[in-house]
Amino acid sequence: MIKVKYRNNEILVEEHVIEVIQRLRQEDPTDYESGGMLIGSVLTNSNDVVIRDYTLPLMSDYKSRHRFIRKKQSHNAILQQKWEDSNKTVMYLGEWHTHPEMDPHYSPQDIKNWRKLLDKSNTFSDYLVFIIGGIEIYKVWIGCRRTKDIVLVYKGAYNENI
Repeated sequence: MIKVKYRNNEILVEEHVIEVIQRLRQEDPTDYESGGMLIGSVLTNSNDVVIRDYTLPLMSDYKSRHRFIRKKQSHNAILQQKWEDSNKTVMYLGEWHTHPEMDPHYSPQDIKNWRKLLDKSNTFSDYLVFIIGGIEIYKVWIGCRRTKDIVLVYKGAYNENI
C-alpha cells in the first residue's frame, strides 16, 4: 500500500490499484492510453482517504497513443452502482491514466482536466488523487479542491515492494 502524507492527512492507495495501472501501461509502441476513475473512502474521524477501487477503460472511451478521454456517463453509472453496493461509503476520489513515457509527466491537457475536476466533481473529499502510470514509473499528485493546488506527492517504480 502506498501511504502519502499531504498536509495533515494521509492518502492511502491499495496495492491492487497500482497493479491494474501496471498491467495497462504502454510498453508496446502500439499500446493506447488507458484510464478511469479512482474510487475509495474518506475515513471516519479524519479527512484521510483510501483509494481501494477504480473503473477500467470502457469501449465507449476515446483511446489513442497519446490521449484518453473517459466517457463520463458510463463511468458514472459504474461509480453509482459501487456507491450503492457499498452502502454509500465509497465515492469518486480522482483519476488515473497511462502515458507512453518511462517517467510520466502531466501534460497541459492533464492539468486543465484536473483543475476542472477539482472545481466540478461531486464528492465528499477535500482532495482528489491523480495517478499517471508510465512504463517504468508511476506518479501520484494530490489536488486540493479549496486552493486548487496540485502537487506531486509520490513517485514509485512498479517493482518496488509497495
